[in-house]
Amino acid sequence: MLTVSEKTYTVAEYFELEKHSEVKHEFVDGHLIEMSGEKKIANRIAGSLYALLLQLLNQEIFDVYFQDVRLSTVKGKRYRYPDVMVVPTIDDEDEYTVHQAVLVAEVLSPTTEKTDRNEKLKEYSKMPTLQYYLLISQEEPIIELYRRNGAIFEYLFFTERTERIDLPFFNVAFTLNDLYKKIL
Repeated sequence: MLTVSEKTYTVAEYFELEKHSEVKHEFVDGHLIEMSGEKKIANRIAGSLYALLLQLLNQEIFDVYFQDVRLSTVKGKRYRYPDVMVVPTIDDEDEYTVHQAVLVAEVLSPTTEKTDRNEKLKEYSKMPTLQYYLLISQEEPIIELYRRNGAIFEYLFFTERTERIDLPFFNVAFTLNDLYKKIL
């Protein structure tokens, strides 16, 4: 990720710029961070997760978003574009931004991995609605899952294609093979 300019923007300026920009930007404490293009494999993995979640979840209760919907992580200070998000259908007050993510997934890349593992993990884990944060490898079938258990997040690591990834908040599960089939 690349900071676009040293100018500090207000949230209102950011929202207006995003409406007309050909490139998406994340907003971090007044600074714009240009979202670089991704590899086709990262897009296929995110698309596969999106399709899988659409199949598994009750769409009367949850919406699933894929890449171009903004997430408010710290209202008025930080806005991100996760690869995949699940939010309650009642989170519809804003047509561009969601505020109540229950699941957030990021497909790791060399340019975003450090931010995904550190800054975004801290931001996402402070969101009271978040139950799951998935870090997904595009190099090999690996998922790292942070799962809320009361006031803490448990860390789970999955490397076997047949391993079951349980998401008890949604009462669903899937395997690495379900996600990565025909991809890796």
